[in-house]
Amino acid sequence: MELMVFDERICRLGEGPTSRGIGNSLVTWIDIHGHKVLWRDLITSELGSFETPAEVGFCLPCDQNGYVVGHASGATIRNEAGHERSLLSNDIDQPKPVDEFTRWNDAKVAPNGDLFAGTMAFDGTRDGGSLYRISSAGENIERIIPSVSISNGLDWSSDGTRFYYIDTLSYKLVVFDFNNSTLSNQRTLIEFDQNEGMPDGMCMDSEDGIWIAFWGGRGIRRYSSDGKLTEKISLPVQNVTSCAFAGLNLETLIITTALDADDSLNTSSSGMTFSLATGVRGKKTEVFSTERGASNEI
Repeated sequence: MELMVFDERICRLGEGPTSRGIGNSLVTWIDIHGHKVLWRDLITSELGSFETPAEVGFCLPCDQNGYVVGHASGATIRNEAGHERSLLSNDIDQPKPVDEFTRWNDAKVAPNGDLFAGTMAFDGTRDGGSLYRISSAGENIERIIPSVSISNGLDWSSDGTRFYYIDTLSYKLVVFDFNNSTLSNQRTLIEFDQNEGMPDGMCMDSEDGIWIAFWGGRGIRRYSSDGKLTEKISLPVQNVTSCAFAGLNLETLIITTALDADDSLNTSSSGMTFSLATGVRGKKTEVFSTERGASNEI
């Protein structure tokens, strides 16, 4: 497996990569503390970015070339022209997931089109966050896992029947049965060694392999669907934060990182975004639909 620098722009806290477009070549990721969404095309190398009003916890593709964005002021739909509107309908009685104490942290679109999005306390207080389900088109929001410390990696099995989830401070990967956005039968698949870094963002491949980034662990690890370690990829940075598949055959893993506390911007590759040729076909990024019943395909 060949590791390369995909983008040299430094993120204070890079996170949440996605891919979309022709050949899954348009890669997007966020800089949470930099209040920014960045993008780069795998084929053309064109790049760009846009600012967010505060800490951004996720930015996922939605239909009509837009994005669903989670930041301190709430969850919004950003259209191709850059205009934003609230994701949630004004006439629903809804929980308030983010306030002055909490922020969004990682999200993905489920196979059935619902948005699963987590929160955490700004100061990392234990049990300060939750995991929420936002129905397609934003008609309803529901807290489905309360008392989460740092809501992080999440994804679904290729057949859509299992949901995998990481609360970082639990040092566990848990799995649920998944049926029409209902979670049941929680069990622990992997317990991680606390001396080897903190489990952060994750994604899954077409073989139901689980790729997990480790904060403080200097790398990415792949586990089989039964929880056995199959690959361990080292990176030249301490804080590896998340990953997603991109490219025509979805065999390129995009990996985000964050600045090391003691690193200089001029001497380290921490905060850069990397790519890895895996030789394994991944899963494409699910697209959020802004209209009830509409297709999730680009």
